[in-house]
Amino acid sequence: MFSKYNLKEYINEGLESIGFFEETEIQKKVIPLALSGENVVGKSQTGSGKTHAFIIPILQKLDVNNPNVHAVIIVPTRELGFQIYEEFTKITKFSKDFIDVRLYVGGTNRDSEISRLNKSQPHIVIGTIGKIKDLAVTTNVLKIYNANIVVVDEADMVFETNEFEEIDYIFSKFINPQILTFSATFSEAMVHFLDKYLSKNKLIDLVGKNNQKESIEHIFIPTKNRDKNMLLLELLKTFNPYLALIFANTKTKVDEIADFLVNNGLKVAKISGDLEPRERKQVLKRLKDGQYQYVVASDLASRGLDIEGVSHVINYELPNDIEFFIHRIGRTARYNMNGTSISFYDYLDDEYIKKLNAKGLKSCYMNLKNGELVLTKERNSDVHIKKTSKEEEAIHKKYPLGKVKPGYRKKRKEKINKEVHKLKREKINNIYKRKAKENENR
Repeated sequence: MFSKYNLKEYINEGLESIGFFEETEIQKKVIPLALSGENVVGKSQTGSGKTHAFIIPILQKLDVNNPNVHAVIIVPTRELGFQIYEEFTKITKFSKDFIDVRLYVGGTNRDSEISRLNKSQPHIVIGTIGKIKDLAVTTNVLKIYNANIVVVDEADMVFETNEFEEIDYIFSKFINPQILTFSATFSEAMVHFLDKYLSKNKLIDLVGKNNQKESIEHIFIPTKNRDKNMLLLELLKTFNPYLALIFANTKTKVDEIADFLVNNGLKVAKISGDLEPRERKQVLKRLKDGQYQYVVASDLASRGLDIEGVSHVINYELPNDIEFFIHRIGRTARYNMNGTSISFYDYLDDEYIKKLNAKGLKSCYMNLKNGELVLTKERNSDVHIKKTSKEEEAIHKKYPLGKVKPGYRKKRKEKINKEVHKLKREKINNIYKRKAKENENR
């Protein structure tokens, strides 16, 4: 299927060696445009094959006899950088000519990098914003102004985790390059930034309003007043997944869940933001070797980490940002495989789930009973709480408005929301306790 592009011989050999014989949808749309020099904004699901949608054009257009920087690929995390670097080397190793691909991320030997750059420039640069800024702007040893192609991968995370000023520094170094931008979601701030640097671009939107992969089954399980750890353990024993990726929102919760599962006899890997680069690399290698069946992770793992063979994604906690939910579930059903997404929820998540449904997510609601998942009626058919109450009104009155200092309104809203959340939680717990007692007395 790639023969129509008349690719260089070594690229064809490399694609064949990794089993790439047919284009994915994003590759069909992007590769012709990229080869013709168009600026492209590609919006597609995680796992859709977008990495090779830019690797192939970059290598096809590369002049190995030109010793300058040809392409710069900006990534949000060192893990994604490593993965893209590996994908490049899988193909470039078939080239008779040496193709210099270098990775610049945190945790590496800066002096050694500077010394090597003073001797020669790479053909292809892969790096995080902070590292590229250091080498290309602060020390000015990485000559990225020669780049013909700039790629921003997982762009929403790049623009989310870095100050726009830093990205401006990087982009100001480029002299009218071709720009390829890829992400599953696009924030308004990111669109404004791209408009600044892209006078003209081709938008490839394979997501639209529907953020759901048809190959993923979405199951929501109410936690009610149950012990979530025990519920998770029972669920894992019920499914016996090939590889389950379990998400929590904080490092503390990741540690707690992992420790609980280990204490119950499961072999568990753990990925969170505080792992050293060497530790993360070891965990990923063991995952590739099939040493783990369960991985407990923070959202670091949902963005840019390509963990092969994930059959189940379990949201122990729903992420605060709905876009992170989309990225989490994108870890499964990759490369035309099927997958299952399971999320724990309670009454207070009702609005959150409505927003997911508005994005096109088709989900079913189930309960885990006696080691079996059974369909329930509706999300919260057994819980009825009035939206407002005298108690809530009293909370609002505790924090009056009037002449207030700057920032007070925001703090006021946070305090009210915290107290209302606590109040609703107490009411829900009381409802479930009453129901449990009624069931015992039957």
